[in-house]
Amino acid sequence: MDPAVLLLLQIALVFAVAFIYSNLGMGGGLLFVPILLSTGVTRSDVAVPISLTLTIATAASSVLNHHRKGLVDFRLGRSLVAGALVGAVIGTLFTIYVLVDERTFKAFFTAVLIVFGAYMVLDWVRNARDVDRDDDTKLTPSRLAAVNAATLGSGFLSGSMGIGGGILNVPLLVYGLGRKTRKAIGTSSLLIIPTATMGFAAYLVSHALQSGGFPLPSELVLIPILFPVVFAGAYLGSRWGLQALRTRPVALIFVLVLFIAAAKLVYDLLA
Repeated sequence: MDPAVLLLLQIALVFAVAFIYSNLGMGGGLLFVPILLSTGVTRSDVAVPISLTLTIATAASSVLNHHRKGLVDFRLGRSLVAGALVGAVIGTLFTIYVLVDERTFKAFFTAVLIVFGAYMVLDWVRNARDVDRDDDTKLTPSRLAAVNAATLGSGFLSGSMGIGGGILNVPLLVYGLGRKTRKAIGTSSLLIIPTATMGFAAYLVSHALQSGGFPLPSELVLIPILFPVVFAGAYLGSRWGLQALRTRPVALIFVLVLFIAAAKLVYDLLA
């Protein structure tokens, strides 16, 4: 395919992903990575850091719009970010140096997605709690400590798979700490920014040490091209979503994305 046509295809696809995912508290890496690998980027260890920068753009735009509505809990974000940052570094190093048993990792990740998805479907059908209200009875020190430890896992996923970690952060905030769905989405987007930044920085440092110099893969030129496209798509998408989408449909869309991601991982495992 002609390089110019390929670039236009990349621009259109990442814009669409950012538009949708900015409403879910997710950076879009679940789709950015396969898009990159299907449109000219040949190696996963190059697609992952590119995807991390694009998730930063998605999350930053989403935070801007959610903050205007008072839907970002900065205090809670600060208390949870430590575990995510540590996980991001471990995940990045895991991808670069250790990822030899990728099938086991994908199988575990698939199981996590299915469990979270099933729980959220059951809750959505039963309408077990008001998704538009905070449940402060769940905001206890023990739950905070447990969720903080769990965010290490979301950071690990961010660094190892090039995703923002929101696929775990949002359920943790909603069901672990009782935050209303929209606030969980805004706060998850906030957590993605430092997590993905740390993962990308760890990649750069590891790459420099590994190669004995600092020559970077040529595909990284996509970052300054696609970053503003993703930022614009996420800004427009989250602004539209906050005005037009009701909370329960957003929660249902999030569940559908979980199962789509799980289905793709199952397909990868079988293939």
